[in-house]
Amino acid sequence: MVGRRRGGPESGTLQARTMRRITLRIVPVLMLGYIVSYIDRINIGFAKFGMEDTFGMSGAEYGFAAGIFFLGYVLAEVPSNIAMARFGARIWLTRIMVTWGVIAGSLAFAGNIETVYGLRFLLGIAEAGFFPGILLYLTRWYPNAYRPKAVATVMVAIPLASVVGGPLNGWILSTLDGALGLDGWRWIFLLGGVPAVLLGVVFFLVVSDRPADARWLTAEQRAWLARTLEEEERERAASASPARHREVFRDRRVIGLCAAYFLVLSGAYPLAYWMPSVIDDVGEGLSGVEVGWLSALPFLLAAVCMFATGRLVRDERSSVPVQVALGISVAAFTLTAVSLGTPVVALVAVCVATMAAQTAKPLFWSLPTAFLAGAGATSGLALINSLGNLAGFVSPFAVGWIQDATGGGDGLSMTVMIAANVLAMAVIAGLWLASRRPRPLAAPEPTAPGASRL
Repeated sequence: MVGRRRGGPESGTLQARTMRRITLRIVPVLMLGYIVSYIDRINIGFAKFGMEDTFGMSGAEYGFAAGIFFLGYVLAEVPSNIAMARFGARIWLTRIMVTWGVIAGSLAFAGNIETVYGLRFLLGIAEAGFFPGILLYLTRWYPNAYRPKAVATVMVAIPLASVVGGPLNGWILSTLDGALGLDGWRWIFLLGGVPAVLLGVVFFLVVSDRPADARWLTAEQRAWLARTLEEEERERAASASPARHREVFRDRRVIGLCAAYFLVLSGAYPLAYWMPSVIDDVGEGLSGVEVGWLSALPFLLAAVCMFATGRLVRDERSSVPVQVALGISVAAFTLTAVSLGTPVVALVAVCVATMAAQTAKPLFWSLPTAFLAGAGATSGLALINSLGNLAGFVSPFAVGWIQDATGGGDGLSMTVMIAANVLAMAVIAGLWLASRRPRPLAAPEPTAPGASRL
């Protein structure tokens, strides 16, 4: 049962004024950065149409090109978050944005599919640490009662990226094809990389590393925030949170959450990479712009759903909201798979599935941020995100393999999303049951003769 949010202040209090000022200062720039990062990650879904003609790319090869990004991402994720803890968010997140922007733009000049593979791999390395860095950054600014709302607001960037990226990439593909001698798919990559570099500069100028550096807060606001965050950090540290970086690799809760997030993302990533192709198959004779707008509609509704849900959830530690979202997505994906012959029904079903699958992501992140602290949070959040994002490699490749094996079976390929969400529900339920078991008391350590036990 969903409980009441603890510590939620009334409007107009010191707490509310402080959090409002923080949100207006840092959330917009984080959202913009995440929107650009997600567009640069998934715009290959539209570039696919031109790359097929240029390179003769098969479905499985496209799935590999889309997914190899995540191999580099996983390898560099934990080291990147540790580096951010050392150098500070201001410097490190700026470095991430600038380097991924340069590499994303370089994809425009790929001469063969092997070069695309290599640059997508490097893009994953460059972007690694951005999202867990954002999560870690938010734990340094938002107390528990406010964090689910902040995470949900930032993660609205995911569907908004598809809302913006779908029509924009469709327009680029249709309008700029051949401009200055470049194919339309090359313009998609080139124009996608520039905003990341510019946002890196803006981020460096706008954000502060920690509340103590925020001269745009009053002394009273800084004191309240520092005191509240320190108390909650001690509470998390006392709840058997991993105390060192290496301990997260042995913590059963962290490993279970890695598996759960992998499955949650396996039920969501194929939407971003394959939706333009599915809509193009189902809706015969659509232009690139029309495919872009229809691809954007489910993600626009998902953005509204995520934003509203972040304000409705009252218990930042409960697993019930994410379970409900996953259950709805299973039902909606199943209806989508069996109704592709009826485009209107299929569109409604895939809109509901997208809303539920995307909303499950921010709801999931309430679970690890509720108990991870200190070094455990730095490495634990990065490990969960990196291993979870292996889904970005596995699930698009699995969908592509099924489509190749079945001659383009869109309905059968949706079994990837359905099965992933069912398994995610099972893993999260198992973690909840394990958390309800009483922990055995540790045996007292022996004391030397004559030593005090106090």
